[in-house]
Amino acid sequence: MTRISLRWLAVLLLVLGFAPDSLAIAGAGEPALVLTAFGTSTAAFDTYRHIEEQVKARFPGYEIRWAFTSGKVRRKVAQEQGKELKNLPQTLKELKAAGFSRVAVQSLHVVPGAEWQEVVAETRQVPGLKVALGKPLLSDEADAGRTLEALGKVFPPDLQKTAVVLVGHGSPDSQGEQAYLAFEKLLRSRYPGQNVYLGLVSGKPGRDEVLAQVKRGGASSVLLVPFLLVAGEHVNTDILGDGPESWKSRLLSQGRYRVEGWRQGLGYNDAIINIYLDHLQEALRSLTD
Repeated sequence: MTRISLRWLAVLLLVLGFAPDSLAIAGAGEPALVLTAFGTSTAAFDTYRHIEEQVKARFPGYEIRWAFTSGKVRRKVAQEQGKELKNLPQTLKELKAAGFSRVAVQSLHVVPGAEWQEVVAETRQVPGLKVALGKPLLSDEADAGRTLEALGKVFPPDLQKTAVVLVGHGSPDSQGEQAYLAFEKLLRSRYPGQNVYLGLVSGKPGRDEVLAQVKRGGASSVLLVPFLLVAGEHVNTDILGDGPESWKSRLLSQGRYRVEGWRQGLGYNDAIINIYLDHLQEALRSLTD
């Protein structure tokens, strides 16, 4: 079937109320959407499916593709599950080959760190494709405030008896590190004198520093909350694992705490997903300016 025939078929289907994604978009000339995340080899991959449902609800009819920035995760999934997770350059090249000329790429990273810088660089690798970028979660002060408001709604009511410890990944990149530090500062200003803390698996404030603060705070219970998009390997091993070096084990070794932990990441908090989707809306708008 010729390109012209496909275009008229797409128009006819739209008139009749049908909109198969790729066909409708090719006919209407709309941009494609790419959601790019770190990736995971665990069952937490379901988080991405939940996020995609939110994207489809807000942006119906768009072609949606995925890209994963962690080479380690992509290799592990290929070896252990026999599945191919594509990186961003592969996904962009496929979209261009499919006839798309404009793409909105939404980062699902928490901070604008090294992974974000990689995304920025890779969007320039496909000549002839106009690409707009949606920023990560903590891209400015307003985003940080909305993120904390979304989390605060599910905090325990008594933050003296129960300490909440948000545990993030950390970033070796200075811009990412500053985003975490700014969020920690906001956390302390919004919850002065209360047992709410931010710690990082890799970076500062680190595990031992934060757990010492918890001990000084005098709480009898501790809630460990993943400050990660997906509750994958870091949650299962580093945060809530039974090994001696996990955050949970170290807490139990320093006092008689009642320790609980969330097994879901930020990707199941729809108020937080809306922040990402607002960034995607801005990226789409820039493609039409």
